[in-house]
Amino acid sequence: MRPLLCLFIVLTPTFLDLTTKTYYEKLLSCSLKKHHIMIKKILLSLLVLLAHLPIYSQMLFSENLTLDIDSTKTIQGTLLPVLDFKTEKENILTLKNTANLNLLIKHKRVINLINKLEFSTYGKKVTVSGGYVHVEYRYLLSRAFEVYPYAESQWAESRGMEYKISTGLLSRYRIINKEKYLMFASAGMFYEFEKWEDPTPNAVPSHVYSRSIKSHLSVSFKQHLGEHWELTTTAIHQAKPDSYFKEARFGGAADLKYNITPNIGINGAYRVIYDTAPIVPIRKTYTTVEAGLSVSF
Repeated sequence: MRPLLCLFIVLTPTFLDLTTKTYYEKLLSCSLKKHHIMIKKILLSLLVLLAHLPIYSQMLFSENLTLDIDSTKTIQGTLLPVLDFKTEKENILTLKNTANLNLLIKHKRVINLINKLEFSTYGKKVTVSGGYVHVEYRYLLSRAFEVYPYAESQWAESRGMEYKISTGLLSRYRIINKEKYLMFASAGMFYEFEKWEDPTPNAVPSHVYSRSIKSHLSVSFKQHLGEHWELTTTAIHQAKPDSYFKEARFGGAADLKYNITPNIGINGAYRVIYDTAPIVPIRKTYTTVEAGLSVSF
């Protein structure tokens, strides 16, 4: 009689529901743990990669690439290839590509990876002449506010900056959110390490190093001009806490894009950086102008 009673209890709907619920709760909990472990491994791998990469222009304008997040897409991004060909003593072919990848996790977390590589061929010789890697993990605390730790590495031997790594914690607040007009403000602190080659003849030592903690303030605007044009601008201020204006670094960026189709466009980019106190004797102002194809997905 007791075995039959036990069998009856086990087969009752209530017991089955509780057993099934407990099973799926355990399964879901295990799946979430594996998911978080995988994300941590990805971020750790990216940080290790950043630590071993050599600097592009002292300041990245990642705000111009991270303003839009489509909540209906898990993976989204853009590609900005630029091709340049010159005929000098040897044929010179330069390929630049900027890639921006966003991975949306449960509508509240975003892994954002931005990288740029410049490959140049001089005759039969192929070199990597510049680029950067930038990764951030964005916590969307509300529809208008987010915080994100980030890390980046840059290299640009043409300016004399051989190596740079920076990492920090920033916040971003959406001040205006209209159909054709967006405005963001960003603030935070970061640590940066730089290695520069001293251009002074027979300089001793030949390299100069900089280690500092700095503040970051920026304002970004994005405006749709008609049906096909988009204008994105950013202004940045970076400085040490003890020399907020005396030894500050200022930056400005403007991207103008013409959308041929919803996924393909032509993009023009202007960047300017003004360093009030460079650690080696170089020009205080650095500017770049680029134009190329934009492919989004």
